[in-house]
Amino acid sequence: MKAMAFSPAHITGFFQIFLSDDERKAGSKGAGISLSLGSYAFVKEAAHFRMSKKASVARDAVKNIGKNFEVIIKNELPVSQGFGMSASSALAASMAACYIRRLPYEKALEYVHISEIKHKSGLGDAIAAFHGGMEARIEPGLYGKIKKWDVEEKLLLLVAGKEVKTHAILNNEKIMEKINDVGKECMEEFLKRPDFENFLMQSRKFSEESGILSKKMLDILKKLNEVDTAAACMIGNSFFARWSKKMKKEMMKYGKVYEAYVDNEGTRVLAAFM
Repeated sequence: MKAMAFSPAHITGFFQIFLSDDERKAGSKGAGISLSLGSYAFVKEAAHFRMSKKASVARDAVKNIGKNFEVIIKNELPVSQGFGMSASSALAASMAACYIRRLPYEKALEYVHISEIKHKSGLGDAIAAFHGGMEARIEPGLYGKIKKWDVEEKLLLLVAGKEVKTHAILNNEKIMEKINDVGKECMEEFLKRPDFENFLMQSRKFSEESGILSKKMLDILKKLNEVDTAAACMIGNSFFARWSKKMKKEMMKYGKVYEAYVDNEGTRVLAAFM
């Protein structure tokens, strides 16, 4: 049997870090948006497990579902740039595998979240992309409370620098402390008015005050905000803003630009074949 699944990429605008020895309880509070660009996975039953070794999060997650799969993944956005690609690729592959094995899709989310925490490649992207839309993760962890809003927006995405490894941030206690302080403020303000405009504003605040961005990236952010509200994709040397001709022209000065809509459906199986 074969199955094909899609999982949206995900942008986190602001967050707080919550670590735990129990991977199911570890994760983050924060808010973000899922994207119409993401990961496609083609999964079929096979005599032996075959999958790219580069996709470590996806490999671990799918192996928990079964070891007799052949998996091919296509990513539409670059990795390690704040688009949650390790989560989206792993979710798409795991959901397709769960479909073949007739397991509940929640198992795919569980295995991917655990794998993300173990590899320190993400904290909340899997949970957010699973649901889609604009979300607020009110409580951390696999079973934490989450709120979701459907949003109709077209976005611009700018990749303006080299890859940023999430584990480099998660291993720096000083940065983590600052992230949690600013992230808490942004979340409190966002929940007072949980709409897309306020999400952009709080994401910009977090970008400017969290200490994650380099001086070069902060300078680019300042230039973008002279056109319209823009913010960094966490965690990466990348930015997002509402689509406009002026913003697209400005972004093209600094790197590669992508266009996407907000994906309100979340991770799903697209097709299955015998």
